[in-house]
Amino acid sequence: MATKGRPRKPKEKLVNTPTQFEKDDEHGLTEMQSSFVWHYTEGACGQTEAARKAGFEFPAQAANKFLNGKDYPNVVKAIRIKQDELREKYAITPAKTGSMLWKITEQAYENGQLNAAVSAIKELNQLAGLSINRSQNININASVDQMSKDDIKERLSKLLGAEVDDYSPTDK
Repeated sequence: MATKGRPRKPKEKLVNTPTQFEKDDEHGLTEMQSSFVWHYTEGACGQTEAARKAGFEFPAQAANKFLNGKDYPNVVKAIRIKQDELREKYAITPAKTGSMLWKITEQAYENGQLNAAVSAIKELNQLAGLSINRSQNININASVDQMSKDDIKERLSKLLGAEVDDYSPTDK
């Protein structure tokens, strides 16, 4: 008997799961506990699913015991260490951002995508502080039609913090 509808697409894995886990003698973890720590921190799943994938018979109960901090403090410690490592690995820093933007620039230029290369260079310049994108919204509650040229200059100097003498006579 044939199935109805179109065939389902295979789901893409978010991460490549190791085929085998080893005991963690440094933290005193068994293979299954190491597997739980990996699945919980890197496996893109919750605590019960991590325990299920690690092979525990009663995953919800095992996960609660691992994470309560009393029954298995070494598991909680291993999780915190792994989370700190991941936080540092994926942290956004100016150096990493600059490096990534430079790679994007080079690759876009090589592929003839000049707009993308220019955009990446603009972002690099902003990151380096070489260019500043400034905009300012000023709410002026005055009727410019009824003001003289000198009144307008004076009002602008107050709003922008500039001196009236900074304007040349050719400014209109």
